[in-house]
Amino acid sequence: MAVMATLMSVQAIAQYKVQFQVNDSTGEGEAFATVRLYKAANATKVISTGVTTLEGAFEQEIASAGSYKIQISAVGKVTAEKSFEVSAAQQTANLGTIVLGSSANVLQGVTVTAQAPVVKNDIDRITYNVQNDDDSKSRNVLDMLRKVPMVTVDGQDNITVKGSGSYKIFKNGHPDPSLSSNAKDVLKAIPASMIKRIEVITDPGAKYDAEGVTAILNIVTFDAGSASTSGVTGTISAGISDRGNPEAMAYLTTQIGKVVTSLNYGYHHQTKHNDMQHTENLTHYNDSGNELLDLTDGGASVNVHFGNIDASYEPDTLNLLSLSFGGYYYNYVADGTGQNLMRDAAGKTIYSYDRAVNMPGNDFFSFNGRFDYQHKTRRPNETLTLSYMLSTSHNKNENETTYSNMIGTSFPYTGTHDDVTENFLEQTAQFDWTRPFAKYNKLETGLKYINRSNKSHSIFSYAGYPEGDNDTHFNHLTQVAAAYMSYTYTKGQWAARAGLRYEFSHLSAKFPDGDQKNFSSNLSDWVPSASVQYQFNMFNTLKLSFSTTINRPGISYLNPAVVITPESRTFGNSNLKSAHNYALELNYMHIGQKFTFSITPNFDISTNGISVKQWSEGNIKYSTYDNGLFKRWIGVSGYAQYNLVKSGTSIMVNSTFGYDYFKNESLGVRNYGTVFTIFANLTQRLPGNIRFTGMCGCFGGNAEGLYGKSDRNWFHGFSLQRSFLKEDRLTLSFNARSPFQKNMEWNQHTVNGNYSGHQFSRFHAREFTFRASYRFGSLKAKVKKTNTTIENDDMVGGSKSSAQSQQGNVQGR
Repeated sequence: MAVMATLMSVQAIAQYKVQFQVNDSTGEGEAFATVRLYKAANATKVISTGVTTLEGAFEQEIASAGSYKIQISAVGKVTAEKSFEVSAAQQTANLGTIVLGSSANVLQGVTVTAQAPVVKNDIDRITYNVQNDDDSKSRNVLDMLRKVPMVTVDGQDNITVKGSGSYKIFKNGHPDPSLSSNAKDVLKAIPASMIKRIEVITDPGAKYDAEGVTAILNIVTFDAGSASTSGVTGTISAGISDRGNPEAMAYLTTQIGKVVTSLNYGYHHQTKHNDMQHTENLTHYNDSGNELLDLTDGGASVNVHFGNIDASYEPDTLNLLSLSFGGYYYNYVADGTGQNLMRDAAGKTIYSYDRAVNMPGNDFFSFNGRFDYQHKTRRPNETLTLSYMLSTSHNKNENETTYSNMIGTSFPYTGTHDDVTENFLEQTAQFDWTRPFAKYNKLETGLKYINRSNKSHSIFSYAGYPEGDNDTHFNHLTQVAAAYMSYTYTKGQWAARAGLRYEFSHLSAKFPDGDQKNFSSNLSDWVPSASVQYQFNMFNTLKLSFSTTINRPGISYLNPAVVITPESRTFGNSNLKSAHNYALELNYMHIGQKFTFSITPNFDISTNGISVKQWSEGNIKYSTYDNGLFKRWIGVSGYAQYNLVKSGTSIMVNSTFGYDYFKNESLGVRNYGTVFTIFANLTQRLPGNIRFTGMCGCFGGNAEGLYGKSDRNWFHGFSLQRSFLKEDRLTLSFNARSPFQKNMEWNQHTVNGNYSGHQFSRFHAREFTFRASYRFGSLKAKVKKTNTTIENDDMVGGSKSSAQSQQGNVQGR
């Protein structure tokens, strides 16, 4: 009787349930799909109704054993049905992954009244599902970035994340040199229709390199589909602006058997005539009371080329080989004129001269190749990955300055010629292992080795003063060996992750000319990270995270070669050390079908950071780099999106507000101020299937490092677009940037140190651009990417990171 009672008790408390994953045809989880449960014997009476989570997961408890049927439906998808049984022997029915295919028939004559969510919040990242945004059919990736939480793109197309420029851009989980060099040109040329999602990795964790950044933007293209037929699909686009700046891009994907290959190429040209800039720089020397007025007018003609080839081969379901090759090249020719006038405290002229600047041969190119091999074991979701990456870049800058009308000058030359070349070579090998265990747990571990070589050759010559000529070689080698381990626990509404990374670095500097003594140093760094997330329900989550990162100086920060002008001396510091950064962040996110919002208070602190060090001696300004920066940031980022699907209206606001504090005790300098950025976007469906998008925002008005402050600037724009032909294959768009403001003005102030100053810049802002893009083919296969690959979150002041800032600048010596 006791045994019988026990069995009856067990049967009474037995919990039966069904669980499965619902994906769309691209492999993304189908959020808010409707799930209906029926008894197999009575398919007309619904037992219960539910919806899938944001990730497409579904789990439902069932009152008793028996045979059942579930029906899954979603807007624009083919309804799926599946039968199953639960019993005392098998209390849980796991139906695996159920794919809902798209159906054109479903939408014929039907007005869509629901929209899949575009934002998803995971324990380490916030994801913007580009393909769930209708604008992806006709916009480029840079346009879509404006809508991503915590990301701001200002009126000059400069990108910041969480209000900071300290971030990296990856493509499919690994760094792409073309994006590192000039992200805004490359991203403007990539159609959003080729992008699956954009991830803001707010908590990189132990898996990613400790050096570099507190956030990563990861641009994810489509995974491979299951198509087995050969074919070609792609997009070609072209555009022209009223300022005569053309652009063109092509993106192709083809499949032959089990080999899938994608190719993309882009070109952008900027005309010099329509890119003129006027700059006024006034410097006040506190000790003497003298003032220097520097006026410059100039422009640059720029040509940009970039391309990538990605290929994958999947011999079977357990093994995947992928290759990627990419390159980026630009060259520019710039010229300008300027005047320099030095006056004493009484306003009397001390000296003056005119200058003509010419940059005849300036170019930058980068190339990278990557190989990944991924093996999946028989254990679900266990993977082993081997990766190798080669990355190289070449940066050449040539600057000729001629002085004339020289009155009262004391420098002994009439012109200068600078020729600076930087070469970068990096090789990386990496092993990663991911293994889930005990249902709720996942372990990730790996090893990595980086060999990074930087070489620079600087030649400075002075017309009429050969004894001032200087020829300097500088070589810098960094070797990094790293190991990491990360543990993730996920059960029910809770998720937690903790990781630890160890990095050993050997740095050596050599001066082939014997100008300075060679030196080397060894560094050991332990880098912890942790995060925890609680999901109140399918709509609301709360996450707390802590992270550590390291900044190592690049070649431009280390190069000791001295750049001399009549009023300045600029040089690097070969004794710079790495800097540590710590970040604490709390994120609350609500995701609904109509209204989504996120609020993220965050606190960052940096010790022994790298900053500019500047001072004056007499009428000469000196600038180099120094450790010892203490930086503190406290702020909050906010994001909100409201969709009225029936009226075709979408409103989005992205904003950051905070307080920045900079201090260097050894220099006796501190600077601080509030930071406020905001971007608002309105999208409206107009009659005739025309989409209108209007946007506005502001940036600036904050402290800039130890010495500077900037004024706040506003920007605005709008676009009109319409698609034509079957499946909207042809899209035409008209874009207006700053249509009601011909010129934009930018003011910066030097407020600390023994000299002060004000820099005013005016440049052409108004631009109208017409673009056309055409999609062809119907191949559904996309190049597969391994789950893990190499990520180098690299350097401050390296040749790659400096390329964008150098492009198009006209500087006279």
